[in-house]
Amino acid sequence: MRRTLSIWFFLVICTIKSVLALSSTFSWEELIQQAAEEALRGRYQQALEKLQIADETGEPRDFRYYWILGKSQKGKGEELEALKSYETSLRLNPDQTKLLEEMTDLYDSLRFPDKALNTARVILSRDPENRNLRYKALLWSSRIGDIEYYKATLKDLESSNPYLAEEQALLDEISGFQKAGKIEDSIARCKRFLPFFPRNKSLHRLCVLSYKSKDSNLYEEGLLQRANIFRDEPIFHHILSMEYLDQRRFIESAALARRALLLSLRKNLFPDKDYLLPLRRYYIQIGSDSGILGTELLEEIIRTKKSPSIEEWNVLLKHSSFSWEVLAFALRSVSETEPEESALIISKEWKDMYKNLKVGELEKDLSRYAGPYSLDKTFQFYLETGYSLAEIE
Repeated sequence: MRRTLSIWFFLVICTIKSVLALSSTFSWEELIQQAAEEALRGRYQQALEKLQIADETGEPRDFRYYWILGKSQKGKGEELEALKSYETSLRLNPDQTKLLEEMTDLYDSLRFPDKALNTARVILSRDPENRNLRYKALLWSSRIGDIEYYKATLKDLESSNPYLAEEQALLDEISGFQKAGKIEDSIARCKRFLPFFPRNKSLHRLCVLSYKSKDSNLYEEGLLQRANIFRDEPIFHHILSMEYLDQRRFIESAALARRALLLSLRKNLFPDKDYLLPLRRYYIQIGSDSGILGTELLEEIIRTKKSPSIEEWNVLLKHSSFSWEVLAFALRSVSETEPEESALIISKEWKDMYKNLKVGELEKDLSRYAGPYSLDKTFQFYLETGYSLAEIE
């Protein structure tokens, strides 16, 4: 027995020595290079193991180490940890344009469009010809409500388009790819040319169809991009709201639906009743009887296309416990039917009553805390701020 233990102990020591010898075979530089190659090949666990061996050499970690660490963490789905590693790498070496661009995508994935935009603007100041990044910056600026940058970026993209004369030919080509079932080719062309034709609705439609055939996440992103570009058109926000509804993401669906409804009310005193559908489903989901009743009352108003009087609106508001949607319609109606001074007085009275009644609830503009526009302060929640529809055009 003693001899057996001795042999076993000897083998363990030999194994440890062989592992240590293996780990010290390569220098720090060689191990960092190997780890980088593993990360670029998508072998994230192997990259992390190389970094662990590199640590055993006693050499201090540099910016490359943290870049590889972050890329590997991101590849394994540890996005917040990846962001910390990227930020450490950037502190050690601020002059890393490629890393900055990776960070924009990571910020976007983590739903920090404001940070993504700020980082993108730094890169674009160094590389103004990066059209793909400029297109992403356009989307981020729309999401956070930086309208000045949104308009300027849109102008930049459309004023220098070398493919302008080929617009219809490109649409025909992408359509042909779709009909032939060449979805990968169609998607590749969409991604390439959207930054050249950001406001071409036909191109967006073709892209969305291609994305839908390929991947649900890509499809959702396509719908969101279109809504970002056409930020004042209610139909695209409604379509995205319905997609969230299909996914049973009720809060996000309702946030988009409220935005779509207000956009639609700007254009029409009696919008399509379909704009109320996601909101009704949201209220059913949370068990809000007043919310359900409010949408039912508005559906009847839309059906008859009869605008209630001030007295009738007062009754409807009280009957629905000052439903958000009923108040939105009432404010729109009074701005249309009453003299301006009278409309302002009535609107203020209704808003004050609404705020007093809802003070202890989260019955606010859902886009303030949910949905892709949670950071957009330009689309004011006029039920609280006092802005009218006309004033926020």
